[in-house]
Amino acid sequence: TMDADTFRRRFGKDIDGRKVVLYCSVRVRSTELASRIRSAALAAGATSVANLTGGIFSWHNEQRELVNESGPTDRIHPYNTFWGTLIERDHLISYDAHAKAAASGSEDTTNRS
Repeated sequence: TMDADTFRRRFGKDIDGRKVVLYCSVRVRSTELASRIRSAALAAGATSVANLTGGIFSWHNEQRELVNESGPTDRIHPYNTFWGTLIERDHLISYDAHAKAAASGSEDTTNRS
């Protein structure tokens, strides 16, 4: 869990004069993070702090543009197959080794953020 001081140390130089938009899978964790860091982000010079409505899964389902470190992509990676049920274009799901282990039951997925 990131607190306001950690956020300011890690991102303070990068957010001056910029909008901060937070997201997670379905908007729960990013809503909590926005509440924790809003004051610190604004004090560090951010122009606003927002939370992506609906989360990244909703963004993907609405066929909005996604970008990763390699550029534009249509692929998305839910935590495991349970969360993958929220993806409408399931042929675009990418599971990493961690998610595959969780899906097979070989990994405990309780209380994970």
